[in-house]
Amino acid sequence: MKTLRFIGMAVIAAIMSVNFMACSDDDDEEDNRPDSEKIVGQWVLTYEEGYEKEPSEPEYDREWSHAPKDECEYFGNFLFRADGTFVESDLDDSELQRGKWALSNNLLTLREEGYEYYADDLKVVELSSNKLVLEYYYEEEDGGVEYAKMTYKRK
Repeated sequence: MKTLRFIGMAVIAAIMSVNFMACSDDDDEEDNRPDSEKIVGQWVLTYEEGYEKEPSEPEYDREWSHAPKDECEYFGNFLFRADGTFVESDLDDSELQRGKWALSNNLLTLREEGYEYYADDLKVVELSSNKLVLEYYYEEEDGGVEYAKMTYKRK
């Protein structure tokens, strides 16, 4: 009787281990790619929020939180190429800028053509195969602050 119970438990253990292996998530393989590979592709802005504060002119302070409207508040749609170049376009597909991009330690650096000495640094809050969330923060010498958070989906 003990032998039968032992064999039964061994069979159940084998079935359960096969079952767990069969349930592995195939999508994990794609998410194991480096971020610099995952970001390559076309990204469409789906939601943006942020604020601007100007201590010397508080009447110009503003906040927003909405799906993109006629034009983007800070950054538009992106096409990131594997060769390290990018194109940014507005919601009507008109080109805003092009240049080079680099991604390291969750920091996306954009250098516009013709303005290589200046770069926009965007924090990568989330990056998956279908979703990209970027944050922009800039503090001016006079204490003014600009903040934007943009959510994208892969096109």
